Amino acid sequence: MDPGEIASLKSRWRGCVWAHTLSDDEAEVLLPQLRFVELAAGQAIWHRGDPAEHWVGMGRGSMKLCTTSASGKPVTFMGQAFSWVGEVELIRNEPRFCDAVALSDAVVIKMPKAAFFHLLDGNRAFNRFVLQLLSERLTQSMAVTLSDRTLDPVAKVAQSLASLFSPAGFPPRSLELQVSQAELALYCNMSRPRLNAALRRLEAEGLLTLGYQVVTLRDLDALRAYRAAPSAASGSHTRPETA
Repeated sequence: MDPGEIASLKSRWRGCVWAHTLSDDEAEVLLPQLRFVELAAGQAIWHRGDPAEHWVGMGRGSMKLCTTSASGKPVTFMGQAFSWVGEVELIRNEPRFCDAVALSDAVVIKMPKAAFFHLLDGNRAFNRFVLQLLSERLTQSMAVTLSDRTLDPVAKVAQSLASLFSPAGFPPRSLELQVSQAELALYCNMSRPRLNAALRRLEAEGLLTLGYQVVTLRDLDALRAYRAAPSAASGSHTRPETA
């Protein structure tokens, strides 16, 4: 990565929603400690069992937290784009409990564990942000469980795509996801034909646009709240009413 891109990412870091919690002096101390790493799609950010040594931000691209069952079945827990992940194992002082994998070409920002705890212990606003982030993680985990058990495939895909964009992350420069449908099928825990049919339905409803290995979200709020209509058995769906 060239120095110009690193400088641009550092500048964008000030747009991160928790950057306002730091004073200018704290930011001046922190920025030189941040490490920027380029990753290709499918490359691991960390592996299950690795020591938790950094808090990780997605400066560019998206990622998923996943594992493989004893029978060899891939399981995805959650995904994120333009957000920060990995705080749970830092706080619990435990090894990584699952794999973290880039869904697309990405740049990750690594904050050292010592810097994370320095801010957590001494900066009340940063501490509050991390609590907010943990609450969001819990809510997302519950939503994934609910969607797996109750939602039809179209609603599941809609909410899975929307969940990649966290309100507590970087303000995204775009809602374009450069990711293959094969990877999205794994992320959504469904077959490629069912995923493709769901994506086509959402595109027909104007909620996203499909391209070659690109999905562009058009209405994030509507995707987050997407539900099957009461007449789901007939295949019809509804977008949520807005106030």
